[in-house]
Amino acid sequence: VKHQKFAEVNNALGMGIGYVMGKFDGILGLGFDTIAIGGSTVFGSAIEQGLVKDPVFAFFLGDEGDGELTLGGYDESKFTGDLHYVGLQKATYWQIKLDGVTMGDYSTSDTNCIIDSGTSLLVGPKAEVSKLAAKVGATQTPMGQYTIDCAKVEGLPDVSFTIDGKDYVLAGKDTVIQSSGLCLFAFMGMDLPEGAPKWILGDVFMRSYYTVFDQGNKRLGFAPVKA
Repeated sequence: VKHQKFAEVNNALGMGIGYVMGKFDGILGLGFDTIAIGGSTVFGSAIEQGLVKDPVFAFFLGDEGDGELTLGGYDESKFTGDLHYVGLQKATYWQIKLDGVTMGDYSTSDTNCIIDSGTSLLVGPKAEVSKLAAKVGATQTPMGQYTIDCAKVEGLPDVSFTIDGKDYVLAGKDTVIQSSGLCLFAFMGMDLPEGAPKWILGDVFMRSYYTVFDQGNKRLGFAPVKA
């Protein structure tokens, strides 16, 4: 990509503790040019300069293994069955309608979400995530995240995200991140500003579902990852 504009961040204090404490080489935004500042995104520039076959990119997030970002198409070897496509509500972030979230006897009404590879966890309104955490006996930490007794992980209920009438199910154990003897419940409560999407389905969701970002047709495609 030629003549791409980059922004240098030399003070991350206003971006949250994760950016202050984390060690990042940078952030590659893959939203639409409508929310880019001062020009096109890197992928938008690649499209404009004819560097990709199709205006599409796709993610396979490896579970304890290598992942893959495909630019200009998608990799059929990484998923099973057919891709199920869903049109976007807004071509800013990758926002779609979310019919509901269900876990046991807990459920939400119609809402919306974005699919975001830059978000590690599953993010929802604080009140809703608090209910989910209570269902599984998770305890909130001073940082706002939730931990759960590792002995309970195998017995956790499945969580279902209904999108365009289709249920995308995460096994209960896949809603927990285990590291160094600690089990983190992979939901985080966050009340986003008015007009913003209510939920963010991040890497925890995308690890189970191959995700195609079709910028040309303003749609998202999902299929179960190949085991």
